[in-house]
Order: sequence, then C-alpha cells, then structure tokens
Amino acid sequence: MLKKKSTLVFKIIISILFLIFLFFIIKPQHILAALKNADMLWVVLALLLLPLNLFLQSMRWKFLVTLSKEKVSNKEIILSILYSFSYSIFTPARLGEIGRAFHISNSKKDEMVVLAFYEKFFAFCSLLLFGLISLSFYQSFYYLIAVVAVLLLMFFSKYIAQHLPYFNKFTTILKKVHIAKIFLISLLFVFVYILQFYLILNAFRHVNIFSTFFFISIVMLVNAIPITFSGLGLRELASVYFFKQLLISPGQAASASLLLFAINILIPTLCGFFLHLRPTHAKIAESKGQ
Repeated sequence: MLKKKSTLVFKIIISILFLIFLFFIIKPQHILAALKNADMLWVVLALLLLPLNLFLQSMRWKFLVTLSKEKVSNKEIILSILYSFSYSIFTPARLGEIGRAFHISNSKKDEMVVLAFYEKFFAFCSLLLFGLISLSFYQSFYYLIAVVAVLLLMFFSKYIAQHLPYFNKFTTILKKVHIAKIFLISLLFVFVYILQFYLILNAFRHVNIFSTFFFISIVMLVNAIPITFSGLGLRELASVYFFKQLLISPGQAASASLLLFAINILIPTLCGFFLHLRPTHAKIAESKGQ
C-alpha cells in the first residue's frame, strides 16, 4: 500500500514538474489566447466523437465479459467503464481501468480481472502499432521490426499466457477470446482518438490529415510512457515538440492537447465520480465461485 501511494505521489510530482516546464516555455497567456481564437466548431465535432469512443470501449469490454458471464446488460457495461475512469486517472498507464472488472455483478472476479487486463493489453498494443508505424516513416524503417514483434505478441498472446504465472490458471477462458475481433475494435478506437486530435488541431490551424495522422500517433506513443499523472504534462510537451512540424505554435499545440484531455479523460472521469456519489450507486459486486 505504501509503495502504491509513493508511486502515485511520484506521478503527481512529475506531472507538476512537466507542467511547470511547459508553462516556462509557453506563457499561460499564450495558451489562453490560442483557446480564445480557436474555432470551437472543430472542438464540438471532436466532442461529438466521445460517444463513439465510449461505444467502442463498451463493445470490446462486452465481448470479453460475455466469455465469463453469458448475460450482461449494456447499461452495466457502460457504468463499469465510467467507474473505471475514476480509478484510472490516478494510476500509471491508466491501469485503474482494470477496476471495471469489479463492477460486473454476479461474476467471477478473478476471471473478470484477467479479461480486463487482456483488454488493456490489446488497447496498449494497438496504440504501439500506430506509433511505431509512424516512427518507421518519421525516423527509420527499422521500427517495422518492432511492429512485427507487437503483432506476433498480440496474435500469440493466448498461447503465451499459458506459460505465465497466474494467467496460466485462466487458459480456458482466454482460449475463447476472438483475437481478430478485439484487435479490430482496438484499432478503430485508436483511429477515433487520432481523428479527435486532428479535429481539435484544425480549430487552431488547418493541417494536412496524412502528416498530422503520423505525428499524432507518435505523440500518443510518447504519452504511453507511464511517468506522469494520466499523461498530463508529458502529452502537452510532446505535442509542442512534434506539432511544430505542422507549423502549429506551442500555445496552440498545448491547448489542443489539453482540450483532448478534457474531452476523452476529464468528462468520463467526472461522470465516474458522480456515479460514486449517488446514494444508490452500484457497489463492488461480491465474488462468485471463489
């Protein structure tokens, strides 16, 4: 417990330091000025994609949940996801999203945790693929070797799990996973995320969709490094560095990144917090069959 608290404090401190450095190289008034001059129509379009973002997450999670629990409502799935946002904002690499496993009622919690971890694994690998493919064009084609390695890891993950401690106890449930289906949904989710970022950037300056696609993918790859509080600070600095190639000013890049954080992380997280405050909110279900 002490180690977890120390890790959280470390992430918060690093995030604060990154933000201090960000505001050192970019004056806060420049960010405010960029936001003031932004075309909010593009931001609204990005916001309208949030339901699609959540729908894809729900679909992926439901596919996995039904491998252990045959009948589960769409409402329970979406609520479990919103609850998990309130956990993940405080954890490195958003590992708190695994907490959604504890909000599926009348289920075997150990199986749900494994399935939630498996979902997180595919989400992370899909993000890696986009980032590594972009890096192969931006820097060196040698990154394609890493792309192949990630693909092999994903498609043989069920077999690898058979030889891993703890996971080898759940090979029966993992063998049921339809890898191609989960992989496709994960790719679509990352694509929607990139599209949202592209739309927000257009609020500040019209950019080429193809080159922007690659730079956003690299920013997302950098943001996956679990050293800050929900990527806060690191994502903004990466945006400033890479989006200058698109002639986006530092203030505009930081503003776009913060808006994306507000839409995709802050709004669902606040929904999760409000769910916890409800007098009749869903409690963490009792484990079944343990």
